Amino acid sequence: MRRLAGSAFVSELSRKNPAAYQVDDGESVVIETLDCRGGYVTREGVLRPNSPGPNPATGPIEVSGASPGEAIAVTIHTVTTDDWGFIGGGEDEFTLIDIQDGVAVYPWGLRAPVQPIIGVVGVAPPEGAIPATTPSDWGGNLDTVDVCAGATVYLPVGVPGAMLALGDVHALQGDGECSGTGIECAAEITATIRRVQSPLWPAIYLVRDDRLMLFGHGATVDEAAWAAVEAMSECLSKLTGRSKSEGCRLLSTVGEIRISQIVNPKKTCRAIIPRAAIPEHWPF
Repeated sequence: MRRLAGSAFVSELSRKNPAAYQVDDGESVVIETLDCRGGYVTREGVLRPNSPGPNPATGPIEVSGASPGEAIAVTIHTVTTDDWGFIGGGEDEFTLIDIQDGVAVYPWGLRAPVQPIIGVVGVAPPEGAIPATTPSDWGGNLDTVDVCAGATVYLPVGVPGAMLALGDVHALQGDGECSGTGIECAAEITATIRRVQSPLWPAIYLVRDDRLMLFGHGATVDEAAWAAVEAMSECLSKLTGRSKSEGCRLLSTVGEIRISQIVNPKKTCRAIIPRAAIPEHWPF
Protein backbone atom coordinates (compact mmCIF):
# COMPACT_ATOMS: atom_id res chain seq x y z
CA MET A 1 0.00 0.00 0.00
CA ARG A 2 1.42 3.37 -1.00
CA ARG A 3 2.07 6.10 1.53
CA LEU A 4 1.26 9.74 0.66
CA ALA A 5 3.45 12.02 2.78
CA GLY A 6 2.04 14.99 4.67
CA SER A 7 4.89 17.15 3.38
CA ALA A 8 2.70 17.85 0.31
CA PHE A 9 -0.28 19.90 1.43
CA VAL A 10 -2.58 22.77 0.49
CA SER A 11 -4.24 25.53 2.50
CA GLU A 12 -7.19 25.88 0.12
CA LEU A 13 -9.20 23.74 -2.28
CA SER A 14 -8.60 25.07 -5.79
CA ARG A 15 -8.22 23.78 -9.34
CA LYS A 16 -5.05 25.90 -9.53
CA ASN A 17 -3.23 23.56 -7.14
CA PRO A 18 -1.16 21.01 -9.11
CA ALA A 19 -1.60 17.38 -8.12
CA ALA A 20 0.90 16.18 -5.52
CA TYR A 21 -0.19 12.55 -5.87
CA GLN A 22 -2.21 10.40 -8.23
CA VAL A 23 -4.22 7.32 -7.26
CA ASP A 24 -6.02 4.77 -9.36
CA ASP A 25 -9.75 4.20 -9.15
CA GLY A 26 -10.28 1.80 -6.24
CA GLU A 27 -6.77 2.15 -4.82
CA SER A 28 -6.15 2.00 -1.08
CA VAL A 29 -3.48 4.30 0.34
CA VAL A 30 -2.03 5.54 3.63
CA ILE A 31 -2.28 9.33 3.91
CA GLU A 32 -0.07 11.16 6.40
CA THR A 33 -1.49 14.41 7.79
CA LEU A 34 -0.03 17.28 9.77
CA ASP A 35 -1.82 18.76 12.77
CA CYS A 36 -4.03 21.81 12.27
CA ARG A 37 -1.13 24.21 12.95
CA GLY A 38 1.41 22.31 10.86
CA GLY A 39 3.86 21.72 13.70
CA TYR A 40 3.60 25.21 15.22
CA VAL A 41 3.10 23.62 18.66
CA THR A 42 5.77 21.13 19.80
CA ARG A 43 5.32 18.32 22.28
CA GLU A 44 7.19 20.42 24.84
CA GLY A 45 4.74 23.29 24.37
CA VAL A 46 7.26 25.41 22.50
CA LEU A 47 5.86 27.53 19.66
CA ARG A 48 7.80 27.06 16.44
CA PRO A 49 7.81 30.01 13.99
CA ASN A 50 7.20 29.76 10.24
CA SER A 51 4.99 26.69 10.41
CA PRO A 52 2.15 26.22 7.89
CA GLY A 53 -1.46 26.63 8.82
CA PRO A 54 -4.17 26.74 9.55
CA ASN A 55 -5.41 23.29 8.55
CA PRO A 56 -2.80 22.08 6.05
CA ALA A 57 -4.52 19.29 4.09
CA THR A 58 -2.48 16.56 2.41
CA GLY A 59 -2.79 16.65 -1.37
CA PRO A 60 -4.09 17.44 -3.83
CA ILE A 61 -4.66 13.78 -4.69
CA GLU A 62 -5.70 13.29 -8.31
CA VAL A 63 -8.09 10.36 -8.82
CA SER A 64 -7.47 8.80 -12.22
CA GLY A 65 -10.45 9.10 -14.55
CA ALA A 66 -12.66 11.11 -12.18
CA SER A 67 -14.72 13.54 -14.26
CA PRO A 68 -17.03 16.48 -13.46
CA GLY A 69 -20.54 15.26 -12.79
CA GLU A 70 -19.29 12.13 -11.03
CA ALA A 71 -18.35 11.75 -7.37
CA ILE A 72 -15.50 10.11 -5.56
CA ALA A 73 -16.11 7.87 -2.55
CA VAL A 74 -13.51 7.94 0.21
CA THR A 75 -13.95 4.92 2.50
CA ILE A 76 -12.06 5.50 5.73
CA HIS A 77 -10.64 2.28 7.19
CA THR A 78 -8.44 3.59 9.99
CA VAL A 79 -7.34 6.90 11.51
CA THR A 80 -4.22 6.44 13.64
CA THR A 81 -3.13 9.41 15.72
CA ASP A 82 0.27 10.50 16.97
CA ASP A 83 0.97 9.82 20.66
CA TRP A 84 0.21 13.40 21.68
CA GLY A 85 -1.92 16.35 20.70
CA PHE A 86 -3.15 19.70 21.92
CA ILE A 87 -6.33 21.66 22.52
CA GLY A 88 -6.29 25.33 21.60
CA GLY A 89 -8.01 28.01 23.62
CA GLY A 90 -6.63 31.15 22.04
CA GLU A 91 -4.02 32.29 19.54
CA ASP A 92 -1.10 30.97 21.62
CA GLU A 93 -2.89 29.11 24.42
CA PHE A 94 -2.66 25.33 24.32
CA THR A 95 -3.35 22.36 26.57
CA LEU A 96 -0.99 19.48 25.80
CA ILE A 97 -2.53 16.00 25.81
CA ASP A 98 -0.72 12.65 25.94
CA ILE A 99 -2.32 9.81 23.98
CA GLN A 100 -1.53 6.42 25.54
CA ASP A 101 -2.90 3.15 24.12
CA GLY A 102 -5.90 4.88 22.59
CA VAL A 103 -6.65 7.04 25.63
CA ALA A 104 -6.27 10.83 25.86
CA VAL A 105 -4.69 11.79 29.20
CA TYR A 106 -5.44 15.35 30.32
CA PRO A 107 -2.98 17.22 32.57
CA TRP A 108 -5.40 17.06 35.54
CA GLY A 109 -5.80 13.27 35.25
CA LEU A 110 -8.93 12.83 33.14
CA ARG A 111 -8.65 9.83 30.81
CA ALA A 112 -10.93 9.71 27.73
CA PRO A 113 -10.89 7.10 24.95
CA VAL A 114 -9.93 8.69 21.63
CA GLN A 115 -12.33 8.62 18.69
CA PRO A 116 -10.29 10.09 15.82
CA ILE A 117 -12.05 12.12 13.13
CA ILE A 118 -10.90 13.89 9.97
CA GLY A 119 -11.72 17.59 10.20
CA VAL A 120 -10.93 18.54 6.59
CA VAL A 121 -11.90 16.47 3.56
CA GLY A 122 -12.70 18.15 0.28
CA VAL A 123 -12.17 18.49 -3.46
CA ALA A 124 -11.44 21.41 -5.76
CA PRO A 125 -14.50 23.42 -6.88
CA PRO A 126 -14.86 24.24 -10.59
CA GLU A 127 -14.28 27.95 -9.90
CA GLY A 128 -12.64 29.92 -7.14
CA ALA A 129 -11.03 28.58 -3.99
CA ILE A 130 -12.27 27.32 -0.63
CA PRO A 131 -9.97 27.95 2.35
CA ALA A 132 -9.14 24.85 4.40
CA THR A 133 -10.81 26.61 7.34
CA THR A 134 -14.22 26.72 5.64
CA PRO A 135 -16.92 24.10 4.89
CA SER A 136 -18.81 23.96 1.60
CA ASP A 137 -20.78 21.68 -0.71
CA TRP A 138 -17.37 20.53 -2.02
CA GLY A 139 -16.26 19.53 1.46
CA GLY A 140 -13.58 21.38 3.35
CA ASN A 141 -13.47 22.02 7.09
CA LEU A 142 -16.54 20.02 8.12
CA ASP A 143 -15.32 19.19 11.66
CA THR A 144 -17.91 16.42 11.86
CA VAL A 145 -17.53 13.52 14.29
CA ASP A 146 -18.95 11.05 11.75
CA VAL A 147 -16.02 11.56 9.34
CA CYS A 148 -14.18 8.68 10.96
CA ALA A 149 -13.16 5.05 10.51
CA GLY A 150 -16.05 3.07 9.07
CA ALA A 151 -17.53 6.00 7.15
CA THR A 152 -17.64 6.58 3.40
CA VAL A 153 -17.57 10.23 2.32
CA TYR A 154 -18.93 11.02 -1.15
CA LEU A 155 -17.59 14.20 -2.76
CA PRO A 156 -18.77 15.76 -6.04
CA VAL A 157 -16.17 16.03 -8.78
CA GLY A 158 -15.86 19.61 -10.00
CA VAL A 159 -12.61 19.35 -11.95
CA PRO A 160 -10.87 16.46 -13.74
CA GLY A 161 -9.20 14.21 -11.17
CA ALA A 162 -11.28 15.69 -8.31
CA MET A 163 -8.12 16.93 -6.49
CA LEU A 164 -8.87 15.52 -3.05
CA ALA A 165 -7.23 16.85 0.13
CA LEU A 166 -7.48 15.63 3.74
CA GLY A 167 -6.17 16.86 7.08
CA ASP A 168 -6.95 18.46 10.45
CA VAL A 169 -7.35 15.17 12.34
CA HIS A 170 -8.77 15.36 15.88
CA ALA A 171 -8.08 12.54 18.32
CA LEU A 172 -11.28 13.56 20.10
CA GLN A 173 -13.98 16.14 19.42
CA GLY A 174 -17.56 16.68 20.48
CA ASP A 175 -20.36 18.00 18.31
CA GLY A 176 -19.93 21.76 17.98
CA GLU A 177 -16.15 21.95 18.60
CA CYS A 178 -17.07 24.93 20.82
CA SER A 179 -13.53 25.95 21.90
CA GLY A 180 -12.40 26.11 18.27
CA THR A 181 -10.43 22.85 18.33
CA GLY A 182 -10.62 19.22 19.26
CA ILE A 183 -7.52 17.35 20.38
CA GLU A 184 -5.43 18.34 17.38
CA CYS A 185 -2.75 15.89 16.23
CA ALA A 186 -0.76 14.50 13.35
CA ALA A 187 -2.15 11.24 12.02
CA GLU A 188 -2.19 8.51 9.38
CA ILE A 189 -5.37 7.74 7.45
CA THR A 190 -5.90 4.47 5.59
CA ALA A 191 -8.55 4.89 2.92
CA THR A 192 -9.86 3.49 -0.35
CA ILE A 193 -10.75 6.03 -3.05
CA ARG A 194 -13.04 5.14 -5.95
CA ARG A 195 -15.12 6.78 -8.65
CA VAL A 196 -18.92 6.94 -8.47
CA GLN A 197 -20.38 7.60 -11.88
CA SER A 198 -23.98 8.17 -10.73
CA PRO A 199 -23.87 9.92 -7.36
CA LEU A 200 -26.93 10.13 -5.17
CA TRP A 201 -26.57 13.85 -4.48
CA PRO A 202 -24.74 16.76 -6.19
CA ALA A 203 -23.01 17.90 -2.98
CA ILE A 204 -21.01 16.12 -0.29
CA TYR A 205 -22.77 13.31 1.60
CA LEU A 206 -21.73 10.57 3.99
CA VAL A 207 -22.76 7.04 4.94
CA ARG A 208 -21.88 5.48 8.29
CA ASP A 209 -23.47 2.65 10.29
CA ASP A 210 -26.47 2.40 7.95
CA ARG A 211 -27.17 6.14 8.26
CA LEU A 212 -27.19 8.63 5.39
CA MET A 213 -26.04 12.16 6.20
CA LEU A 214 -26.35 15.35 4.18
CA PHE A 215 -24.81 18.66 5.19
CA GLY A 216 -25.95 22.25 5.45
CA HIS A 217 -23.76 25.33 5.88
CA GLY A 218 -24.63 28.90 6.76
CA ALA A 219 -23.66 32.10 8.49
CA THR A 220 -25.65 30.96 11.54
CA VAL A 221 -26.49 27.58 13.05
CA ASP A 222 -30.15 28.16 12.12
CA GLU A 223 -29.22 28.70 8.48
CA ALA A 224 -27.01 25.62 8.46
CA ALA A 225 -29.69 23.45 10.10
CA TRP A 226 -32.42 24.51 7.70
CA ALA A 227 -30.08 24.01 4.73
CA ALA A 228 -29.52 20.43 5.92
CA VAL A 229 -33.29 19.92 6.30
CA GLU A 230 -33.89 21.26 2.80
CA ALA A 231 -31.25 18.98 1.28
CA MET A 232 -32.43 15.82 3.04
CA SER A 233 -36.11 16.52 2.32
CA GLU A 234 -35.33 16.82 -1.39
CA CYS A 235 -33.08 13.76 -1.34
CA LEU A 236 -35.74 11.66 0.39
CA SER A 237 -38.27 12.77 -2.21
CA LYS A 238 -35.87 11.65 -4.94
CA LEU A 239 -35.28 8.29 -3.28
CA THR A 240 -38.86 7.42 -2.38
CA GLY A 241 -40.85 9.12 -5.14
CA ARG A 242 -42.96 10.89 -2.52
CA SER A 243 -43.32 14.65 -2.11
CA LYS A 244 -40.63 16.86 -0.62
CA SER A 245 -42.96 17.82 2.22
CA GLU A 246 -43.47 14.13 3.01
CA GLY A 247 -39.70 13.73 3.01
CA CYS A 248 -39.47 16.53 5.58
CA ARG A 249 -42.13 14.87 7.73
CA LEU A 250 -40.19 11.62 7.61
CA LEU A 251 -37.00 13.40 8.65
CA SER A 252 -38.89 15.20 11.42
CA THR A 253 -40.13 11.94 12.93
CA VAL A 254 -37.41 9.34 12.45
CA GLY A 255 -34.32 11.40 11.50
CA GLU A 256 -32.00 13.82 13.26
CA ILE A 257 -30.53 17.27 12.76
CA ARG A 258 -27.17 17.54 14.52
CA ILE A 259 -24.66 20.36 14.86
CA SER A 260 -21.23 19.56 13.42
CA GLN A 261 -19.37 22.77 14.27
CA ILE A 262 -20.19 26.33 15.34
CA VAL A 263 -16.74 27.95 15.05
CA ASN A 264 -15.75 28.08 11.38
CA PRO A 265 -16.43 31.00 8.99
CA LYS A 266 -19.59 29.06 8.07
CA LYS A 267 -21.43 26.83 10.54
CA THR A 268 -22.21 23.21 9.67
CA CYS A 269 -25.15 20.96 10.54
CA ARG A 270 -26.05 17.54 9.22
CA ALA A 271 -29.35 15.80 8.57
CA ILE A 272 -29.36 12.07 9.30
CA ILE A 273 -31.78 9.39 8.11
CA PRO A 274 -31.38 5.71 9.10
CA ARG A 275 -31.65 2.86 6.64
CA ALA A 276 -34.58 1.47 8.67
CA ALA A 277 -36.64 4.52 7.65
CA ILE A 278 -36.34 3.78 3.91
CA PRO A 279 -35.44 0.05 3.71
CA GLU A 280 -36.91 -0.45 0.24
CA HIS A 281 -35.22 2.67 -1.14
CA TRP A 282 -31.80 2.47 0.54
CA PRO A 283 -29.34 3.24 -2.28
CA PHE A 284 -26.11 1.74 -0.90
